[in-house]
Amino acid sequence: MSEDVKRGLKAGSAIAPTFVAIFIGVGIAAEVADLPPLAALLSSAAVFAAPAQFAMFDMAMQDHAMLQVISVGVLVNLRFFVMSLTLTNFFATVPRRRIAYWAQFVSASSYLVTFFQSRRNQPVDLFDFYRGVVLMTFTAAMVGTAIGIVIGAGLPALLAFGATLFLPVYFSLLLVGETRGRHEVAAVTIGLLFTPPLEMWVPGWGLFIAAIGAGVIVTAAKR
Repeated sequence: MSEDVKRGLKAGSAIAPTFVAIFIGVGIAAEVADLPPLAALLSSAAVFAAPAQFAMFDMAMQDHAMLQVISVGVLVNLRFFVMSLTLTNFFATVPRRRIAYWAQFVSASSYLVTFFQSRRNQPVDLFDFYRGVVLMTFTAAMVGTAIGIVIGAGLPALLAFGATLFLPVYFSLLLVGETRGRHEVAAVTIGLLFTPPLEMWVPGWGLFIAAIGAGVIVTAAKR
């Protein structure tokens, strides 16, 4: 194992606990949707994206056709196509076939951590670094899903809903670690505080409304 893979594992370990928490929410959502445990684990391995999985589980609960469920997952995950294209610019010397295999594991976390690393003036093989991050976050995802499946049975509806809020909290914490300006930190804080109540008030739109509100407030403050 190269030193840069180890660096990626170390960087991934910093976000692994919250990554486990996110996928505990996925496991709980799968249990609420009455999916078999194996199907939930395979979902985390194949889809590897909590937002898409939450959307797919929700549609499965509403008895939509499997083609519709899969189509929603694909559409939600299209954002990773852009992330993958960006990462390939950092991996110019890596064979395309090798990149294609590891592209399956692109997530917002692995993308952001690798992107932030590219901005630092350190002699690092970014592809090895990225693989290290992926190994850590993928393991965390599978562990979190398994825990969620185990504890999800019989969980009260309110707690099951609260588990889905791990996602915005996680990204807030991730961005705090990479931002230093008071406006950026203010935006993260606003999102962290207002997303949960807004999500309860307007289900499915809380994170979006909080993001727009934070943007308006910070923009006004800068002026």
